[in-house]
Amino acid sequence: MSASIINAYTVILIFAIGYLAKRFRFVEIDTARKLSFIVMYVTLPCAILSGSAGSIDLELNLFLILPLAFLISFGFPFLGYLIFHKEPNKCVYAMLNLGGFNIGNFVLPFMQSVLTTKSFIALCLFDVINAFFCFGGVYCMALWFNRKGFKTKDTINVKKILIELSKSITSYCCIISITLSAFSISIDETILHPLKVIGGANTFLCMFIVGVALNFEISLSKVSAILQMLFLRYGFATVCAVLLWFTLPFDSSVKLVLVVIVFAPITSFAPITAIRSLPQFAEDSANLNMISVMTSVVIITLINTLSSCFM
Repeated sequence: MSASIINAYTVILIFAIGYLAKRFRFVEIDTARKLSFIVMYVTLPCAILSGSAGSIDLELNLFLILPLAFLISFGFPFLGYLIFHKEPNKCVYAMLNLGGFNIGNFVLPFMQSVLTTKSFIALCLFDVINAFFCFGGVYCMALWFNRKGFKTKDTINVKKILIELSKSITSYCCIISITLSAFSISIDETILHPLKVIGGANTFLCMFIVGVALNFEISLSKVSAILQMLFLRYGFATVCAVLLWFTLPFDSSVKLVLVVIVFAPITSFAPITAIRSLPQFAEDSANLNMISVMTSVVIITLINTLSSCFM
């Protein structure tokens, strides 16, 4: 059985464990929220720092991923603005839910067993820019583009954006990992081993939290709006994936991880920002986030299964 199929049914199994644990009241949603802090500030940073350990010479052409990641991360929410700019409230909602990729809590755990060292560095480079958009960039962008029609108490300026970005410990860990590789610095085994052990729990905790948060009670009236957003998100992802695969000067392992990233689920931070700025859309955002995760599991599994035909 291929590694991608094994990854897929492992992810679904952990989803099921989390969902059933909630259904049988072994855990509550509150537990998942508390566990998410462990993921964000403990297991995810350890998984990132233990991933490269300075074991390769960082190729300069990989830095092309930084401006590329900026264009892609900017393009997804901007698509929402182009389509819905005449309806400021809906436009903000669309931009928040089209922007950002769930890399640390989804792509990394899902792909961890098949990532090469070079493709891991590519993932980190992309995630440095992605974190900027996830942790405030898309939110500030949505409010700025709709400032004439959407009313908010938040003041959007450079200081606000920098404050939002500074909250991302994931960004710092990605930068440290990239720097280690750039200077061929290896982490001592006495430090690396505990990082690997702690980081090894990241996959289970990430998927378990998603399973606990799953809610299949979606009214029919909401289905049309969710399908519209999914079509926009994954339709644009398909265009980006084709361009990435056929135009980039990287080896196939790097291009594969970039293609997987654009098909990653909507960032789990989107429902939080929706609650903050558009409480009337909070439930829609949470449901969309859940279906996005399930959609990405199917698409990424297919990509991994078929990738051997192109590599």
